[in-house]
Amino acid sequence: MIEADPVSLEIMWARLVTVVEEMWHTIVRTAFSLIVSEAQDFATDLLDPDGESLAHSPRAMPVFNLTVPIAVKALLKKYPAETLKPGDVLITNDPWLCAGHLFDIAVVTPVFRDGRVVALTATVGHVGDIGGTKDSLRAREIYDEGFQIPPMKLYRAGEPNEDLLTLLHTNVRKADEVLGDLHSFVAANQLGADRLLAFMNDYGMHDLRALAAVVQDRSEGAMRDAIRALPDGVYESEVFNNPLGTKLRYPVKITVADDTIEVDFAGAPPQQPQGGLNCTYTYTAAHAVYPLKCILSPQIRSNAGCYRPFTVLAPQGSILNCDKPVAVNLRTRTGWYIAPNIFRALADAAPNQVQAATGLPHAVNIYGRDTAGNVYADHFFMGGGQGACARTDGKSALLYPTSASNTSIELMETRAPVLVMEKNFVTDTGGPGRQRGGLGVRTVLRKLHDDGLPTLFSIYPEGVGIANDGLFGGLHGGGVYGVVRDLDGSIVQDVGTGELVSLDRTDRLVEVQLAGGSGYGDPGGRAPAALADDVADGYVSPEAARTAYRQSAAATLAAD
Repeated sequence: MIEADPVSLEIMWARLVTVVEEMWHTIVRTAFSLIVSEAQDFATDLLDPDGESLAHSPRAMPVFNLTVPIAVKALLKKYPAETLKPGDVLITNDPWLCAGHLFDIAVVTPVFRDGRVVALTATVGHVGDIGGTKDSLRAREIYDEGFQIPPMKLYRAGEPNEDLLTLLHTNVRKADEVLGDLHSFVAANQLGADRLLAFMNDYGMHDLRALAAVVQDRSEGAMRDAIRALPDGVYESEVFNNPLGTKLRYPVKITVADDTIEVDFAGAPPQQPQGGLNCTYTYTAAHAVYPLKCILSPQIRSNAGCYRPFTVLAPQGSILNCDKPVAVNLRTRTGWYIAPNIFRALADAAPNQVQAATGLPHAVNIYGRDTAGNVYADHFFMGGGQGACARTDGKSALLYPTSASNTSIELMETRAPVLVMEKNFVTDTGGPGRQRGGLGVRTVLRKLHDDGLPTLFSIYPEGVGIANDGLFGGLHGGGVYGVVRDLDGSIVQDVGTGELVSLDRTDRLVEVQLAGGSGYGDPGGRAPAALADDVADGYVSPEAARTAYRQSAAATLAAD
């Protein structure tokens, strides 16, 4: 019946997305931490009774959307739906069951109608602190990294689990903020449950399974059609990184066969004994299928059906499928290379759908105590330059491949005693190409007060010493570095690929530069008018216009 009325189906489907969008807005308005309320490092989802994704907010963190079903199924395995009661709320941050590191906490609420579970609402968010070391590059085990929450009940029949909340409160630095975020997640889930029940009442539904099957099957069908449009074959690529100063190689093999795609990471480096660089399989798989969804069926609302045609393989015990209890906190420094590797592999098969490598984001964790003894611990998110694609230049200061936002400087300065001296685009850091990569960003900050108290800055810039070439003749973006300077501009400390910097005076400046995105196509083919605009805006220097783009500055300036 549902499938026979496409107009009503579209209305119902859109309304389900509206439910999770309202959940998303609730968290933005009520969360305590900057990383959730401002950087929006969270996701909201609606799932069917089996834990399969039915709808999620389009603005939600992509990797969370794809790991939520795994977390929900793990929770349902321990707490089967028939044993749950109204008012129960489930929780976990197990990296091997959830989103890959302990900061990301999943909160799941069963939705009851006529005495049985008909759906689940879920939120996963990166809380402001989870305990553990502040020097994540020195971590060797998950036990170093913070407070672990196995699948548990956060609420039992409407009553909070005070034992768990007390333990969490005791083991994190900004306890009220962390618990405030969790209560925000609980409130959003309950609002989503209420809105879903109102939706079911409006349509006289007693179960969501029929609707779920239709929307998931339609999404699956659209994805399989998109895969069939690709030429069958085996496509390979490789990328490199060096987060600890030693270059690591990541090969990938993508097999397109009729309406299926297999992504195989055979040959990935072994799991690393230090640094929290390891990815759990759930995190790797999410980062592998997300770029495929983006390039193959961007117009289809995402749900479980979109991902059924994909298979992801990664060697057990590798950096992309690590074993407990290795450290995983900085897994983004590995996982963020997956998307550009997949795009590069599929460049010949889908040249108009892929994008060049992006200058990776960075979050400076700022931590200390003020003169009153109060703890401050916040994440200062900043984005680099996005890679260019066939149709457009890359955007600048974008946190891709996440969907997080740059942290507001003004709000950061109200939360921590730091002063941001500079945050600028850097000329000539966008990778030259027919389409130019987005520009890299330089940020300079220091302590606000000469109080003699230490302020810790985690400076772990990703991509130091790595140049990711663009696609189809495009060139790589500008370089990456992190340094401490004195007021004269002299470097007093080069952090290399990462250090936890401690400053107790205001005459030392932390400076971080993130890479620009790589270019797409031959730089000599860039439209003179576009290059003229770049030179006029300060994005490209006249010298680079002559050399990298092989066009005269006079010609570009006269183009408009």
